[in-house]
Order: sequence, then C-alpha cells, then structure tokens
Amino acid sequence: MSDLDQLLRQIADPSELAWNEETYDLALARGLSGADRATYVAKLSENAQHGDTHALLTLGHLHAIEALAMLQAAARGTDPWAPTARRALVLLGHGAEVVDAIAHDAVHAPAKMARVAAVMDLPTIGGATALAALDQALADPDSAVRMLAWNGLVAALDLDHWLRSPEGKHEKTTQLELIKDFLLCDLTAFIRMGVDEMRAITSKLAAGADPASLGLAWIPAPAPDVSKRIRQAIVDSDAAYPVDDIAKLTGIPRRRAEASLAMGLDQEDPDPRVPDALVQLSARWTLPVLEEVARSATISPELRAKLTHAVSALQAA
Repeated sequence: MSDLDQLLRQIADPSELAWNEETYDLALARGLSGADRATYVAKLSENAQHGDTHALLTLGHLHAIEALAMLQAAARGTDPWAPTARRALVLLGHGAEVVDAIAHDAVHAPAKMARVAAVMDLPTIGGATALAALDQALADPDSAVRMLAWNGLVAALDLDHWLRSPEGKHEKTTQLELIKDFLLCDLTAFIRMGVDEMRAITSKLAAGADPASLGLAWIPAPAPDVSKRIRQAIVDSDAAYPVDDIAKLTGIPRRRAEASLAMGLDQEDPDPRVPDALVQLSARWTLPVLEEVARSATISPELRAKLTHAVSALQAA
C-alpha cells in the first residue's frame, strides 16, 4: 500500500488515532510530493470544510498554502471548528488576519482547551492585540491558562533571558518568577497579586521602559541556606521557620522568602505556624492572603483565631 493510500485510509477511518493526536500522520504526509500531495491536500480540504479538525490542523502543519482561501473562510466563520481553522492559519503564518478572533477565544471561549490553544497562539502572532489578550488571560479561572499567559508574555516581550543566570539557568530569584508562582496558586489574593503586578510590568514595558530599570534582571540567591531551611520547615512541622534570618533579607529575596511561608496557607490543610511567622516579619503585604483564609468555612477555630490575631497585628503595624 502506498503512503497516499495509507493516509487516505486514515482519513476514512480515524479510529486508530490516539485521543490526544490532533493531526493525521504528519511524518508520512510530509513525504508526499507532486500529484500525491495534491490529492491528499484536496481530500484534507474537502473534509476540513465539513468540520474535520484533524484535517484542518494537518493542512496547517503541512504549510498547505493551496488551502489558504478555504482556511481563511473557515476561520472567519461561526462553525464550531472555526477556532481550529484559526489555529491552522497561525501555522501558515496568517494568524494576524484573525488575531481579534483568537484574542476573543483566549479570553472568552467557554472550553478551557479552546482558551489554552488560543493563548498558545498569541505570542506567535504578537502585536498590541495579542499582548492585551494575554494580559487579560492572566486572570483566567484555570491555573493552566494563567501559566500559559505568563509564558506567552515572557516570550512576546523577549524577557526570558532576564530570568536566566549567567550560566543560562532559570532560578527563582526574580520578580517575574515570583509572579509566576502567585499565578499558580488557588487563593484569589495571590492570583490578584500576580495579575496586577504582571500587568503593571507589561504596561511599563509597552510605554518603553527598560527591563533593567524595572528590576527584572536575574540576581544571585543571597542566602541559599535560608531557602533550604525554609523548604525543610515546610515539610517538617516540628521545624521552625528561620524568621530571624529571613528578616535580614531585603527586596525580592525577602518577599520570596515571606511568600514561601504564606503559600503554606494555600493548601487543603493550611500551616498553622504561618500567621505568627508573618507577624514576626511584619509582612503586611500578605494581609489579603490572611484575610481570605480567615474567611474560609473549612479551617479550624484554632487557625481562625491565629489568622484573626495576625490580621489585627499587621494592620496595626
């Protein structure tokens, strides 16, 4: 059986495709040429017009420019497969033509995976509309979408090298990495901090600010031993948090250390040691987190009392 025959049979009976495969056999398809390729592209185009999403994305990955007009029409349509047609256009390098619709998908699509796909495409397109949609997607209800929005902004704004050490390693010593951790949390207070701080940064960068002037550059960890002891205390409830040593830190390292403690409240069984530690550190910026957890109906009366005391103490500080 020829390669073309195998591919046509796959289109006729896609039951052998895995659940997570988005295209037909690209390795086989990329080997086609001449009349065989033309026949295959024509069949994909025919199926794509009837909603075959595998066909749509296969056309995009094959850079089948001969299907461009059909894809453009499908991408601007209202059929359920229009978002997939837009993804195919991005693969063909024509995403900017439908960037408004992709931006809408990224923020408003009811299905999580539709938002995921759109957010992943926006950095490739770039431009003001894409950046604005990524900014909005930072507040998505799903942490996976929020994380992709953060990744997309870092990529679109060419910030990745600011996050790396001289050896090229990613290390959690920057404000951007701290924002990323906030966005991964479940507590609304942390998410709000991450959204607001990332949006403030992107706004300043859009206005022409230099990343270095915003303090975004990588710095060496000033006290790796303190970080190690925090991690040990997180997993060992009998260990004390190194509050006195954290108090000696400044800037982002200090906030990173305090955040590591505060995130002990962002779990099913919140750490009761955290409120007192944050009061000792005068970590007033964590008040929204403490207040949110204190309102939870699932915490113990003992923890609620600790949180209430901590809120009062920090408000008075």
